[in-house]
Amino acid sequence: MFDSFSSQPLATSVILGCILVVMLGYRQLKSRKSNPERLPLPPGPKSEFISFPTDNAWVTFTEWQKTIGDIIYLQAFGSGILILNSYEAARDLMDKRAIYSDRPPMPFLGELAGMNRSLLLAGYNDTWRRQRRLAHPGFQKVATEAYWPEQQNAAREYMCSLLSSPKDFYQDAKLMAGKVIISIIYGIQVDSIENEYIVNAERSRTLVKYLSPTTAYVNFFPILKYVPSWFPGAGFQREAEKVRELTYSMMDVPFQRVKSDIMFFWDAGVARHSITSKILENPNANEEDTKWMAGTMYSAGADAIASTFASFILAMTLYPDVQRKAQQEITNVVGTGRLPTFQDRESLPYLECIIKETLRWYPVAPMGTPHRVTEDDYYNGYWIPAGSTVFGNAWAMSRDETMYKDGDRFSPERFEGDGAEDVLDPRAFAYGFGRRSCVGNHFADASLFINMAYMLATFNISKARDEAGNEIEPKVKYVSGLISRLEDFECSIQPRSVQAAEFIREDH
Repeated sequence: MFDSFSSQPLATSVILGCILVVMLGYRQLKSRKSNPERLPLPPGPKSEFISFPTDNAWVTFTEWQKTIGDIIYLQAFGSGILILNSYEAARDLMDKRAIYSDRPPMPFLGELAGMNRSLLLAGYNDTWRRQRRLAHPGFQKVATEAYWPEQQNAAREYMCSLLSSPKDFYQDAKLMAGKVIISIIYGIQVDSIENEYIVNAERSRTLVKYLSPTTAYVNFFPILKYVPSWFPGAGFQREAEKVRELTYSMMDVPFQRVKSDIMFFWDAGVARHSITSKILENPNANEEDTKWMAGTMYSAGADAIASTFASFILAMTLYPDVQRKAQQEITNVVGTGRLPTFQDRESLPYLECIIKETLRWYPVAPMGTPHRVTEDDYYNGYWIPAGSTVFGNAWAMSRDETMYKDGDRFSPERFEGDGAEDVLDPRAFAYGFGRRSCVGNHFADASLFINMAYMLATFNISKARDEAGNEIEPKVKYVSGLISRLEDFECSIQPRSVQAAEFIREDH
């Protein structure tokens, strides 16, 4: 975890060493005062300085679960990290106890990079509450039905792009998801993956690495934020400057575009209404809160939808029987003369099972976002110190053999038939926990449904073949990050028939 310390200049190493000694001493003194019941910490690795896994950490913690348990506590340089590997523990703590709703301090992104007012990073405070209230009306379940026409149009355009460039299915999925999000939040229309707003949302992926507790020294030692940028080993200060520039591009630029449209075009009746413009209709609207809420939703949404959809395409590639069963269901309900619509959803129960299984099979945020407990707490005979960073390991929950037999297998049937009502809907952990759960979950769910329905109705997905006609087994590897996505893999995406291809073009 901290191997890179050896490469730092001597001055920086000495400073960090002194800080470490003070923090360890302070932690021992504090533990005596704040744990009057003298209960033990949750179990953890035997070594105090065991490396925190930085690559696919969720897999490592799931392995540790077998020997340590559902609750794992790590200590790193005076900081406590609690890993919740079971849904029961995550529900009991993060869903039911408000003291787990805070965010841990993130000096790099929050203070140095200027993102401490982001809906994602703000603490459990008035700023966060105001922004959450601003987001809720536009993303509650009933409100998202107003976006169905735009989502259907974007899905049609996505199917059209697959006809001409099926190998670009992931890039085009990001455009499909991003264009709708940008439209409903800002009223801005985009039609290319190279559009500046799509590019900025993609660049924002680089920011999530700083949510990791292992990424920047300043996250462990906040006092380092006062070190000047010219000081040896303070490269993080210069990097923070670059992040501030990206933050401006993501938060300020589209927001100022909306304000400009309101000022110059509404009188002419040509400005598009959006979530942001509707909020700004109120003369008492807090512009800073509105800007940060809108920017957070815009920067985070598209990649999660596209990554989940890539997992769906992989599943259809590897499990052709599932694909055929879903295609037959759509044909039986819709026929061949039109595309499915949202009104058909209740009549497509197997497709609903596929959506659930996709969310379970590869959770798009396998470790979720970090929470912070604000008060000392006790759970199942263990003491959880105030200030501990808390992660809900969605990957471990998705592999719970008591709930999901043969968890590595893609099997929508686990959600249908006798006993299906006892199987946990993966949405319970796929979209986060408690007050910090994803506010855009209904919008994302609708995007997944309509695009899966369109694709199954019009395309066949299978393994690619080499020049000799042999099937190419997809290489399955997920990139670590807050949003975990598949690395590029080969597959074949072909229209189900000539008529299907013509139908897509005509409908588009």
